[in-house]
Amino acid sequence: MAYRSKYTGRYSGMGKMLSTPWLQAPCLAAAEEIKAVAESISPVGDPSEDRHPGLYKSSFVVVPHTKNVPFRGKPRLRAGARLLNTARHAAIVEFGNGRTPRYAVLSRAREIVEAAHGH
Repeated sequence: MAYRSKYTGRYSGMGKMLSTPWLQAPCLAAAEEIKAVAESISPVGDPSEDRHPGLYKSSFVVVPHTKNVPFRGKPRLRAGARLLNTARHAAIVEFGNGRTPRYAVLSRAREIVEAAHGH
């Protein structure tokens, strides 16, 4: 007679694992990969017209991030990373404003990395 193995997960143990610093490292690596792509496709202004050419391109930063994710009604901290652009005009470059076209650098960079990994 064959017996089926039973697995009962310990959610507390998995939750601790998901909030540890060593799990944050792959998140930071993924954000750094997207950052490299975003920098490569970022628009750079014409120096004769733009007071700060290349400011948007040089303003990408990756920061470690912990987020409260609700599980069974309780918030639980989970490790992650964020890719930010600290330029004051980052929202205009990303979404456009009528005079400036929509470049969607972060969205396109994420899509390029996803396609490269086959997701």
